[in-house]
Amino acid sequence: MTKLFVLGIDSADPSQVFGPWLKELPNMREIISSGSHGKIASTVPPITCPAWMASLTGLNPGHFGLYDLRYIKKHYFEYSLVNSRLIPFKKVWNYLGEHDRWSITVMIPTTYPPQRIKGVQVAGFLTPDTNAQFTWPPKIKEEILNVVGGADKYIIDVYGYRKMDPKKLYSRLIEKVDHDFKIIRHLVQNHKWDFFMAVIMSIDRAQHTLWKFFDKEHPRYIEDPELKDGLLNIYKRIDQNLGELMDLLPEDTNYIVYSDHGAKRMIARINANEILIEEGFLKLNKYPKNPMTIGDAFREGYIDMRNTVAFAIGAYVAQVFINTIDKPMGKVSEEEYLAIRQQIADALREVRGQNGEKLDNRVFFREDAYRGEKLNVMPDITVYFDNLHYGSNEMIGFKGFYSLETPKGADDSNHGEFGMLMMSGPNLPKKNINGAKLEDMAPTILDLFDIKVDTKFDGRSLL
Repeated sequence: MTKLFVLGIDSADPSQVFGPWLKELPNMREIISSGSHGKIASTVPPITCPAWMASLTGLNPGHFGLYDLRYIKKHYFEYSLVNSRLIPFKKVWNYLGEHDRWSITVMIPTTYPPQRIKGVQVAGFLTPDTNAQFTWPPKIKEEILNVVGGADKYIIDVYGYRKMDPKKLYSRLIEKVDHDFKIIRHLVQNHKWDFFMAVIMSIDRAQHTLWKFFDKEHPRYIEDPELKDGLLNIYKRIDQNLGELMDLLPEDTNYIVYSDHGAKRMIARINANEILIEEGFLKLNKYPKNPMTIGDAFREGYIDMRNTVAFAIGAYVAQVFINTIDKPMGKVSEEEYLAIRQQIADALREVRGQNGEKLDNRVFFREDAYRGEKLNVMPDITVYFDNLHYGSNEMIGFKGFYSLETPKGADDSNHGEFGMLMMSGPNLPKKNINGAKLEDMAPTILDLFDIKVDTKFDGRSLL
């Protein structure tokens, strides 16, 4: 077994990469033509932090209790951001280290704070700032900062991308791609590794804000000659950097390129909590004069939680939590739970579009979407409105069922339920890999290294 290089492209969508844009991506096209490719099913919901960790542990997110970038720390609206300490399971690089294989990981989501590995780890986009210790070993931090020209030049993420001027955002995302590959190339050439994995976030940020410039069927389409190829150009910049990197690596290197989820145009958002209010499942003491988050509404006394049956959180999908009697102001008994859950699911399933059109709403009950030790903290119901062409909005105060804005701004695209996967190399077979799911990635990588482990993965090796 020779080296394995894995490039993660957050939110890369198969309909674009495998479709009309493939002719513009010569290095990805070479991987596809010489190897295998196909769609890969994301997690429920298809969201960055649980999705990448599912792929690198081989386990369903129900094992570690993650369903978003944040999670409810206690019973109602006390949130915490996801971090690496919430994943007590071995990742691919831990198994490899136990078998004397060296790993380098660069900017993989949910790797902050970095953890001790046999090799090098540069934490992902949840690193708070450059004063934080974001590398393992710690001494690597200054080396990484020097590679990009100092702490003031290090780009953890492109913040505020939803509200940034689109042209400025486009320029900054191109800069971020080059910045990340500069670090990747340095580590590839100067540190020992058998397994190398990096994740590029720029496509995700671009799609949320630049989708309407290329998609003529988008309800908010804008014709702009400077931005109509903006998203494609970011893909092309990634592909160009990938090609330059491939020129540096041994000819017998194995390559895997995959994404954690895809993307779709977002028509609008459905205000899930307004529907729960209308149906009598969410009770208010008073209705807010202006839109506000469900958490703020609770803290400011707008919600009558003792008489509330359920509430929803989430901006991409509706994640519904039922107010069961084990919660501090719980109402729903164990005997009532299944019937009430079905009533809520039926109400959300029947929601129609802005013009009264029937939507392809998809409902997942907790036990259907998840398995694992932390099933009890996962949402009771998850809803994909119009199979993700509509997002969700947890805010209340819109006086209606439809909106676009959240506190972070509007979105042009939602996440898609399938990511893309391609792989090629002397140890990788040329075969049909449609039907793959993210949990298959960890056992596939370990199989590639001929490493056998006792873990009972939720995925299976694609080899």
